[in-house]
Amino acid sequence: MGELFLHWGEIREFFSVLKEITYINAASVGILPDTAVKAAQEWLNERRYGNIYWLSWYEKFSEAKALFAEVIKTRADNVCGVYNTTEGLNFVANSIRWKAGENIVINDLEFPTNVFIWQIVARKHGLELKVVKNRNGVLHIEDYERVIDDKTRAIAVSWVEFSNGYVHDLKALAEIAHEHNAYLIVDGIQGVGSLYIDVERWGIDFLACGGHKWLLGFPGSGFLYVRREILDELDIPFAGWLGDKDPYDFSFREFRPADSAKRFELGSPSFIGYVALERSLKLILDIGIERIQKRNLELARYLIEELGERYEIESPLNDGYPVSPIIRIKVAKSDEMVKKLREHKIFVASRRGGIRVSPHFYNDESDIDKFVRALKQAT
Repeated sequence: MGELFLHWGEIREFFSVLKEITYINAASVGILPDTAVKAAQEWLNERRYGNIYWLSWYEKFSEAKALFAEVIKTRADNVCGVYNTTEGLNFVANSIRWKAGENIVINDLEFPTNVFIWQIVARKHGLELKVVKNRNGVLHIEDYERVIDDKTRAIAVSWVEFSNGYVHDLKALAEIAHEHNAYLIVDGIQGVGSLYIDVERWGIDFLACGGHKWLLGFPGSGFLYVRREILDELDIPFAGWLGDKDPYDFSFREFRPADSAKRFELGSPSFIGYVALERSLKLILDIGIERIQKRNLELARYLIEELGERYEIESPLNDGYPVSPIIRIKVAKSDEMVKKLREHKIFVASRRGGIRVSPHFYNDESDIDKFVRALKQAT
């Protein structure tokens, strides 16, 4: 898609809610562009008429998958719809043909979902769960290399860690995984839509991503990418009519899985979510993901500069520069501080004992200024 050559101030106009609040919290839930809100309202009107618009809704669902595929640099048929990241990762965990004695590698910065799933799978199949420990908020490749061996079947990571914004080198991890005939399984929700990614060139095997954070969609609308070359190595853990080669053949018959990631789809998706998300994905692609990444990192850097030496930044930095737009600030009683900021209509989050600020391209320096001013007054 072509880039939308508008100034950031003009792009901000797509998000009219920012006239009411200061929202710097995309890592929790992104805000909706007005075009997505309008699409959802139009869908609700159509829904009054039963199923007569069903085929057009399904077309929008398919378009949303194709647009997501464009964002992550792959073909549309390598992507299926899932309700959220958690469901996508559970599909992956239950499709791999595990053997007792194998191991799964995770790390200690993970969001609970990306821990609990693998704990359950390990107990069920007699697997060892290995945990890479962070060092000052950073997960080093050499620490992964020390624990990965020829019994490693999967490395499961978040591309961007939710609490401090650490960014994994997915290409390097994929190379290590494949050297040991293991899969790289990625939770992409904290990076896709914010930072550039190329799942095929980087060698990622699976990527699950909900649509409600940096992609600016609804909860209940997400995606799962599966590398085509490994599709036939996987079991189909759950079956539904949309995963069949011919979903509109309603006769009594055998299930014939689709020859694509679509085989993992179950029943009717949350159409309202995908109808809205299709508009948000178009906006993201029209602006350009590389341009969005540059802007997001500019905003994160501006935040760090404005905070000055008064506050400790707990997010990893590269020569003083942020590696992602997720910035955690060390603040005493962060839960209480977040509540105080909400009184000023400033919305951020508390994570692991600090305040997490996560600007997206719709934010600007004035949002950062309001936050920093309020924080300094409160501390």
